[in-house]
Amino acid sequence: MRSSFLFLLACFSLVFLRAQHIPEKGVVHDSVQVPGTNGETYALYLPKSYSENTLSPILFIYSPNARGSEGVKTFLKASEKYGLVLACSNNSKNGPYDRNFAIANNLFNHIFSFLNIKQDEMWVSGFSGGSRLASAIASLTNQFAGVVGCGAGFSEHMPSTQNFLYVGLCGNRDMNYGEMISNKNYLDLIKFKNTLITYDADHRWPTPEHIVRAFDWLYLQKLKQKNPQPVNQIQTYYQSDTDLLNGFLESGDLILANEQYERILKDYETVIQVDSLKENYRLFQKSKAFKEQKSALDNALGIEEKFMTKLRSRFSEEFEKNTKVHLKWWEKELNNLEGFKAKDDVELQKMVDRVKFDLFVRAYGQRRMLLQTNGAEQLSSVNRLIKIIYPSSTLTE
Repeated sequence: MRSSFLFLLACFSLVFLRAQHIPEKGVVHDSVQVPGTNGETYALYLPKSYSENTLSPILFIYSPNARGSEGVKTFLKASEKYGLVLACSNNSKNGPYDRNFAIANNLFNHIFSFLNIKQDEMWVSGFSGGSRLASAIASLTNQFAGVVGCGAGFSEHMPSTQNFLYVGLCGNRDMNYGEMISNKNYLDLIKFKNTLITYDADHRWPTPEHIVRAFDWLYLQKLKQKNPQPVNQIQTYYQSDTDLLNGFLESGDLILANEQYERILKDYETVIQVDSLKENYRLFQKSKAFKEQKSALDNALGIEEKFMTKLRSRFSEEFEKNTKVHLKWWEKELNNLEGFKAKDDVELQKMVDRVKFDLFVRAYGQRRMLLQTNGAEQLSSVNRLIKIIYPSSTLTE
């Protein structure tokens, strides 16, 4: 599959005869046919600024559940700000990578046969399993300018020596929050240009505002590569970033403030005088309030890792390997976990949300499989586990 991707992307610079009708601009077209396929479709959005006579940037989006219009609508605000063409498959979803790679290739062939695309502004994004797929495609091809990974990190196809940019977006109640922090540490270690933007949310598509923040960061990196550098434009981004920092400080969101401090200093220190900001950051890190919040987060992540390891291992043994299920054990462990919610510690409360949803996703995935294979006895146990995790859930066998 790697060679087929490379062959396809090497052809992007060819000039095609574009005889196809260009869909209406400023409208989400939720079911555009991919010619030459067995009924494959995708959602398409052309920004209002789109012109057939100029090259346009494009963003390929991957949804974990093949809902193209849902994926596209998340990016409309960024599309209009940066002139991005948006395309999201209605067929690609969580599942075998070879199948998804083939669907991606079909869509690539189609898009580049009738739209004028800027070769150095091709981006790729996705949510959850779609995020892993997006990173895999970028890593295998190394011909995309950047990845916006939402709510999940990498598959076995990880960034290493490629030259694209990477933005992670993740809620701090998302089950993959700890993973996204680990991924950032890995990328920093190998000096891969990246950033991680976190916010208060669970496992869901980011808001349009967070998507815009991601693309602001991507386009800032492009501006910094220009010679001469457009200082006035960079200053505009800097002002926006410092306003955001001040908002975090005023609201007491010191974990988010710390993240923003680090990003600003890294992004602007070679362009703008930031000595005073460095001094402010030094004092901020020594403050009692920040130390307390950072300690609470580290403690919560440590407890989370222990719970995740224990529950995932037990789930694999009892449900995936089809051994005897001990529901009393699950009740006890989840009661112990829920006890952290009663503590006056916001980070522990977020930790409980992350662990419970991680287990729910695994149980729900197992339930869907059992419904297809008619595993009645095991299905009953999975349904009971889901009720232990979320007592208010309503399921029908």
